[in-house]
Amino acid sequence: MDSPFHYPKAKHRRTRTPPVYSDYRNYKPELRLEFSGQCVYCRAVDANRQESFGVDHYRPKSIPKFRSLTTNYLNLFYACNRCNSYKRAFWPSPSEMKAGVFVPNPCDHVMWEHLRSRSDGAVTTASKAGEFTSDLLLLNETEAVAYRRSLTTVLGTLAAQIAVARKTIQEAKRCVAREKTPEGKSRADAQHIRAEANLHQLQAAIPGLLGLAAPALR
Repeated sequence: MDSPFHYPKAKHRRTRTPPVYSDYRNYKPELRLEFSGQCVYCRAVDANRQESFGVDHYRPKSIPKFRSLTTNYLNLFYACNRCNSYKRAFWPSPSEMKAGVFVPNPCDHVMWEHLRSRSDGAVTTASKAGEFTSDLLLLNETEAVAYRRSLTTVLGTLAAQIAVARKTIQEAKRCVAREKTPEGKSRADAQHIRAEANLHQLQAAIPGLLGLAAPALR
């Protein structure tokens, strides 16, 4: 199972076309779907707890020249409250932008060219913009790293258990085919049913951990 914290290697193309709202907060459900329930900056997942996430104005609404974009869907992103708080009203000056000091977003930039996640929960940087963003948003703050490491470990354990459950199901099917007596087939069928139930239970745990970011499992 791939880590949910990997940064995209391609630009995101918006797929949602919500109506125009006078209050930017009304876009939050659409943005949640648009960005699969993940913070576009630190990749945290909302795990179906949207109260920890909000609407980020990429071009800050507090800056007069950007006020007309306050309810412009293309200027809005799904972000955790933590990143939203650290980012605040930052916007690069022309000289900073030229020097590569800016916060990338997944629609205008290839995030992987700036930020990369590691299996130990840390975030490494691949550009000056990535370094700046990591520092501004405290992406390697102890608590943030521990959260990513913990969830990655849990998902890895689940993935291993799911693989074992699938092998058990296949073996149970072979046992059913091999058995010649009604009693033997009944025991093999029961083993198959238990294995299928175990697999379903393991798979059902993933959406609870990841919310919309949960992968489609087969």
